[in-house]
Order: sequence, then C-alpha cells, then structure tokens
Amino acid sequence: MSKSYVMIRLISKCSVKGATLKTEELVMADHDARAIANEFLLRRADDAWPRQMYIQKLCHIANGWNLAINGEPLIRELPEAWDNGPVFRSIWDHIKSFGYRGEYNTLVDPKTDSVIRENITEDEQKVIDRVWSKYGHLGASTLSKLTHEANSPWEKAYFSRGRNANLSMEDIREHYIDLALAGRG
Repeated sequence: MSKSYVMIRLISKCSVKGATLKTEELVMADHDARAIANEFLLRRADDAWPRQMYIQKLCHIANGWNLAINGEPLIRELPEAWDNGPVFRSIWDHIKSFGYRGEYNTLVDPKTDSVIRENITEDEQKVIDRVWSKYGHLGASTLSKLTHEANSPWEKAYFSRGRNANLSMEDIREHYIDLALAGRG
C-alpha cells in the first residue's frame, strides 16, 4: 500500500531583532491521523471509550505544536473546521465504521486486526509527550473551547471558508508560534 502525502507550502514571517524574515518551504507531513490518535489512546491506558472529540482535539493540538516546534505537520491530512472544532476526517470515519477495537480502545486496521502505528521520530515523541502532559487531563469540551479561541485557525476557516473547510497549515503554525511566544506552551 503506498502512502499518500499532503504537500504543504508554509510561508512564515519571523521577527528577529527588528528584521522581518520571510521563509518559504515545502514540507511533507508523514503520519496517518489514526496512528497519532493511538499514541494518545495508548498513553491514556483506559478501557472506557473516549469521546471522539477528545481524541480529535489532542491530535489537532499535537499537529499544531509540531508545526511550531519542528517546522512540519505531524499528520499528513488537513483538519476540517467542523461545528465543534477541528476534525481529522480519517479518525472520524474510522471510529464511525469500526469503533475502538484494540487494547485501551485503540484504532485497529480492519484488514490486519492490528493497532495502527507508525514510526514516530524522537522530536515528534517529545511533542506528543508534552501535549499529553499539558492537555491530556482536560476534558473534551475544554479542549474544544481551546480550539475555538478568537483568531484561531478553526475560527478563520469556519467563518471565512465555511463549515467543514480545511484549516490552513500556515494559520495553524502561526497560531501555535503565537501561543509559545505568549508563554502558553
């Protein structure tokens, strides 16, 4: 099975000692959203079914922080602006069709019956670990509120391009860089 990738053009502006630098690069997101969801489900280590909103928001937040810290998306799929915040359609479709079937209610490949996993780099693991320690204890509704803040990537997509529109990776990256600069990371 071949992997499909999202090629993302990122343009960022950084201010360093008063000078504005503009960089442009193409980055290739590498991971299936369902594999990143499983990273959180395994850390959760709970047999109770999690709310899908909870997993969706943790994946979105991890994707945003990875963009800000490592300069590339964590997930190869663009999130969509749904009513309750950013959603990765592959996670939503998988849970709707197959549910949570693995240990700790992980997402299982219906063809192989194995937990969907991918090789995560050390830098990506650090981001996932940090997101888990900072946000993992929060409830689904609280996580959703965090993604609905004023000028958030979700708000920009939802209100300017419409319901279920793709969020801009550039907006996500800028948002999480702003959070870091504000000390909210």
